[in-house]
Amino acid sequence: MSIRLIVEVLDHWKDFGLTVGERDDLIVIAENANDRTRETYGAIHEAYVLKRVNKSAASWRIAINRLMKKKALEYAVHNGKQMRGHTGQHAVYRIAVLCPEPPHDGFKGMCTRPERTTSTTTPAPALGYPVANPPVSAEGKPTANPVEEEGYPVANPPAGVGYLAATERVSPQLTPTPLPPQKTLLSLAERLVRDSGVVADEERETFIDWITSTRRIDGPGWWRKVAENGDFADLAETWRAERPTTSAPNSIPTWCGRCGDDNPGAQFNPTFRLADGAPCPACHPSALRSNAS
Repeated sequence: MSIRLIVEVLDHWKDFGLTVGERDDLIVIAENANDRTRETYGAIHEAYVLKRVNKSAASWRIAINRLMKKKALEYAVHNGKQMRGHTGQHAVYRIAVLCPEPPHDGFKGMCTRPERTTSTTTPAPALGYPVANPPVSAEGKPTANPVEEEGYPVANPPAGVGYLAATERVSPQLTPTPLPPQKTLLSLAERLVRDSGVVADEERETFIDWITSTRRIDGPGWWRKVAENGDFADLAETWRAERPTTSAPNSIPTWCGRCGDDNPGAQFNPTFRLADGAPCPACHPSALRSNAS
């Protein structure tokens, strides 16, 4: 078990835009990774791992692909080759460096352990304390040489005569520095729908509007729950079935089912229909248009 990697995930998952569910998935992967190499050991598709993440084999592959798209996870590279896994072998993954100041220490939630310093107290000046009734001369002017017995500026003035005793301290009023605003590019709903990949980018806004008008949403937790359960695909299918027939000209070709790295989002979003990094010639719209011309 890699405690350091798990702590690093807990401290920096938001920096990579991960959802709570994706954070939990990465923690399980970190549990099965080497702390020094950051690489997984053994197959992370075993039954006990699927049970721990509460996912089917297909859903777990989709979850791993999402972590890789967000650059939080990558294939390990051995001898210049990505360890994608082949027949009789398992894939080896590497957790990216999440901490901006590696190596991650994690002491009290901080990346680096602060240096211990010894505080020093600056003594108050011996003179200069105001008094309520300074002594005056016969002419009514302040005396030039005040004495300690009169209570006028002394090295250790007592308390209770209009000034502070040497043992008293005044704490300055400190205004806390405001935290920098989070750079949120998309709303929670937009981000979760985008990551699900069930609709094309130009359809996302219309899809979200349909969800908010037809479902009873009780807060941000609703969107997160739908994403964690993988229910966006069913919602997208219902939405498409209910759309007016006038939208038929904008329909996309039927997914061939062989491209997209087994990502079911490719059924609705053609941007995932890639085969060996290129548009699938069997179902990607741009490839079909090129073939037709």
